[in-house]
Amino acid sequence: MRQEFRPASTAGARHAGYRPPDDDGPGTLIDAIELIVPHQANKRMVIDLAEQAGIGRDRMYFNIARVGNTSAASIPLAIHDAVRDGVISTPTRVFKPGFGAGAVAGYAVLRVDPAVVAEERTAGPETDGALSPPQPRVSTSTGVYAALAS
Repeated sequence: MRQEFRPASTAGARHAGYRPPDDDGPGTLIDAIELIVPHQANKRMVIDLAEQAGIGRDRMYFNIARVGNTSAASIPLAIHDAVRDGVISTPTRVFKPGFGAGAVAGYAVLRVDPAVVAEERTAGPETDGALSPPQPRVSTSTGVYAALAS
């Protein structure tokens, strides 16, 4: 792992050793986590960091092999896929660490209720295959300006 990722990425693991003050259960925050859904940028690096923090792969969910690195959307997409795949089937406490270039990192802990995660929709016959409402078709620059003006 490149050295510049180490300080920011290990900070989340260090903080995970503390339990939030409003949660009076035994153990640490990491003990209370049921599932870890990390930023889906580099699976090998995330697994290495998790193992250094004493966290096994069995507590983590990845969908990077299917969707690739989708940047800022990777965690919400992975949470949706974890619900769809039945990994999250009841309200679950999820730890979602994220990181970026330049040693930037952050995390959040939340309870994900699969009952409120939106289902995938498919396009109906009234659209042109998109999920958004049909848009006017324009083929000339004059038509583009007219469409934008309306």
